[in-house]
Amino acid sequence: MAQFTSGTPSTFTPTASTTTLNSFVLTVLTAGQLAAVKMISWGGDGTSLVGYVTRWARVTNTPATPTALLIASTNPGVTPIATCNTYGTVATGTADNNLFKINWNVQGGGGVIVLPIGGEWRTTGGALGTTYSQIGCGNVTGTDANLSSYTITWEE
Repeated sequence: MAQFTSGTPSTFTPTASTTTLNSFVLTVLTAGQLAAVKMISWGGDGTSLVGYVTRWARVTNTPATPTALLIASTNPGVTPIATCNTYGTVATGTADNNLFKINWNVQGGGGVIVLPIGGEWRTTGGALGTTYSQIGCGNVTGTDANLSSYTITWEE
C-alpha cells in the first residue's frame, strides 16, 4: 500500500471554532475505497506564548468548494485516491466528539502521533457528506498568520 502526506498550505491562517475543521480535510469520494490515517502532526514557530487547542474529527456536514492541497507520495508514480482539501463552505465536526484533541503552545510547540497498527483512523469512500468519508483538522482556540502547521499521513 502506498502512503501519502498532506497538510496546511504555507500561507495558512487558522481560525478558532468549536465546530469548524478548516485546517484540512482528508476525503475519500470513490465508493468501495478505504484510506487509513497513519500519522498526524502539528507545530508552531510563533514568538509569543499563545495557547492552542487543535482537534482531528470526523466531518458531519457536506463542505463545498474545495481547494486541493499538495500531496506527497512515498512511492513514485502512485496517484492517491483520497484528496486533502480546504473548503470554501468549511467542514464541521461535532463539538467535543474528537478522534484526537491536544492543548499546545505555538511558541515552538508541536508533536507527532503515529497511530498504532490496527488503531488507524479509517475513512471509507462515498459522496461528500457521506458518514465516515472525511476526517478534518481545526483549531478550537488559537489563530495566527503562517505560524502553525498541521499534517496528516495516510495509506490506501
